[in-house]
Amino acid sequence: MLATDAKITLSSVCSPEHTPMSYPDIVQGEMMAAQEPSPPSSLEGNKPGFPKKILSNNLKDKHLCNSCQKILRRPLQAQCGHRFCSFCFNNTVSSGPQKCSACIKEDLFEEHTSILKQGGAFPDNAARREVEALAAVCPNEGCTWMGTIKEFEASHEGDCDFMIILCPSCKELMRANEQERHNERECPERTLNCKYCKEPFLLKNIKAHDEICPKYPMICEGCAKKKIPREKYVDHIKFCSKFKSPCRFHVVGCDTSVEKEKIHDHERQCSYEHLNLLLHFIMGIKLQLQGEKTKVVELSRRCQELELKVSTFENIVCVLNREMEYSCTTMEAYNHQHRLDQDKIEILNNKVRQLERTVSLRDLSIVEMEGKMREMSAATYDGIFVWKIWDFTKKRQDAVAGRAPAMFSPAFYTSKYGYKMCLRIYLNGDGTGRGTHLSLFFVVMRGHSDALLKWPFNQKVTLMLLDQNNREHIIDAFRPDISSSSFQRPVSDMNIASGCPLFCSLSKLDSKNSYIRDDTIFIKAIVDLTGL
Repeated sequence: MLATDAKITLSSVCSPEHTPMSYPDIVQGEMMAAQEPSPPSSLEGNKPGFPKKILSNNLKDKHLCNSCQKILRRPLQAQCGHRFCSFCFNNTVSSGPQKCSACIKEDLFEEHTSILKQGGAFPDNAARREVEALAAVCPNEGCTWMGTIKEFEASHEGDCDFMIILCPSCKELMRANEQERHNERECPERTLNCKYCKEPFLLKNIKAHDEICPKYPMICEGCAKKKIPREKYVDHIKFCSKFKSPCRFHVVGCDTSVEKEKIHDHERQCSYEHLNLLLHFIMGIKLQLQGEKTKVVELSRRCQELELKVSTFENIVCVLNREMEYSCTTMEAYNHQHRLDQDKIEILNNKVRQLERTVSLRDLSIVEMEGKMREMSAATYDGIFVWKIWDFTKKRQDAVAGRAPAMFSPAFYTSKYGYKMCLRIYLNGDGTGRGTHLSLFFVVMRGHSDALLKWPFNQKVTLMLLDQNNREHIIDAFRPDISSSSFQRPVSDMNIASGCPLFCSLSKLDSKNSYIRDDTIFIKAIVDLTGL
């Protein structure tokens, strides 16, 4: 895809109402139009759509972005035909391919065309020109500007004097044309310059600044001189003869402050009072020292007691350390033994799993052998086979429910090395007999001696449902159709079954209890051995 809008001359994208082009046509259109320059504003794709209230006329849905639901800015058309602002589309696919929400909402989702992905949209210049030509008004209250959306974006959108902006300092909202006055006169967070030191400070910190300003004018309390900068005030009072300073004996209780030039006179006149204060101060220190000595004696006694206790505890700690070392050694030995035991357990578990697999394989072999033994014990080798089906009621219910619609009999043979065959019965019928008849079929199976036999199978087959009173057997016989695949030499375990879908009516089976006795029926098959 091209990085900038390209003029697409194909008629299929000249109007927003038209069906979107196929993707190869889109790429071809972009390459044909790549030479036409785009307006400077089209290079900006870092904003969502225009606010709806800038339109002076009625708003149409085709002018809206399917993502931000605002008026299209730098419209892109996706493969599915929906339009998006360039900013909105790129923001949507920045984390990977996404399903088009508009396609889902309109129930038009298609697996290949409704996926939004990088490079999967092209600049829709027809829609852009149509949007930019719409009449617009400034959405800011009090502004009377009017023009087109293109003019609004190019010269007015970010420069309107009536747009609401946020003061970065105090976070107050104001119009753009009020910003200068707010910054100079109204903002409580505005910065001022000190009229004394010229350093900047915040308005709310004016008092704190006055207390530390090095140029702030001070008044000498001694000579009453004014406008002394704070940075020179200390030097001034050092040499000011009128400045009153505390008496040197203020540390022992003299509260008098005198001018520097009179300090010596004060000390001569008050020497008795100073000595008296000094005496009281020294006596107080002496008493305090005596108290401290008593505390020192007490602390020394307590230190001796603590030393005795510490000595006792040291012995206890030594014993505990030895016990701890023994415990650590024992624990390490236990841990070592535990690791050895775990290794042995893992080895034994592996052996158990191996034995379980071996047992499972043996069980499968046993089951397979038992099946073969049952098959061999049930097999006959004279072409005559009687199949006993017990638990008839349950098996018929399973057939009706569809759980086990068909059953196969054990295999039987025409001779030791003859044809291998079996029967297949549908207790609820199959095909045309489903639900009304018992269906019985004959199946030719693949045997070990098939290479020695004559094919196709052409022996007469007789199927019988035995009357257990030996009176009225149900009999059906047929001779194989040698052209049918059911009687050719088997290439799989068994051929397609062939036989009688309408072998016996279920109503007849139910009405006469001589066919079903002790919940058991008998099926007999006879294969004519003539010619074998």
